[in-house]
Amino acid sequence: MTENNLNENNFFFFYYNIEEKKYYFYNENTYFTAASTIKVPVAMLYYDKVNEGELSLSETLLYNSDDYEAGDGTTAADYSIGERIPVSYLLERAIVNSDNTALNILLHSIGYKKCKEELTKYSDVEITEEFYSSNVANASYYYDVLQYLYQNADKYSELIEYMKISSGGEYLKANLPQYEVAHKYGSYDGYVHDYGIIYGQNTYLIGVFTKDIANASDLKADIGEQVVDCAETEELEEVNETENTINSVDTTETNTVDT
Repeated sequence: MTENNLNENNFFFFYYNIEEKKYYFYNENTYFTAASTIKVPVAMLYYDKVNEGELSLSETLLYNSDDYEAGDGTTAADYSIGERIPVSYLLERAIVNSDNTALNILLHSIGYKKCKEELTKYSDVEITEEFYSSNVANASYYYDVLQYLYQNADKYSELIEYMKISSGGEYLKANLPQYEVAHKYGSYDGYVHDYGIIYGQNTYLIGVFTKDIANASDLKADIGEQVVDCAETEELEEVNETENTINSVDTTETNTVDT
């Protein structure tokens, strides 16, 4: 934190080792601009509606003129304003390509405030009024979202697969090519975030959220790598200590010769 000039004004973080139940939180209750990190709980909301029979993935939503927003993704290239777009397409584009237009169609179809009200069901943290009117959140909220996602993975299997192939190997994934990482990044106006599930020897929930950090992408890659390496090196050391203890036990045998 000293090396990167991180403090409570520009850094928000959580880490949880699910199997070992070891965790660390920093500045987790401070609200920040959430950027595209909101796309995961919005997608969860739609998968809930599909699982509950309220709609189907093949159902289509109207693409209105005020849904368009510049950024990554293909919605604006593949469809024209006034056309209807399958929910399945919108969910995939919103997560895999972080398509802002796809997200806006999903949000506006439910209604922004109503959607934000429904998103509170994924967390037990106290929600401020600003959450309902603006795209803000805190690390505690996103920790709860990941917990819910992980604990109900069977309901969100497609979403998790989309998260695994998002971002082209950047951010938390960058230094962990040997592991599967289901994550979602977000970037807007100096805020750069990434959070997700790392499937290593253990399973890790990690969220790294920053504001006005010049090397934000590299920082997230380094933190993801260091957290996992530290945890799994510690686990290996514990195993080795156990083996050394076993090997140090006197196993001298007395041979009995039949006469």
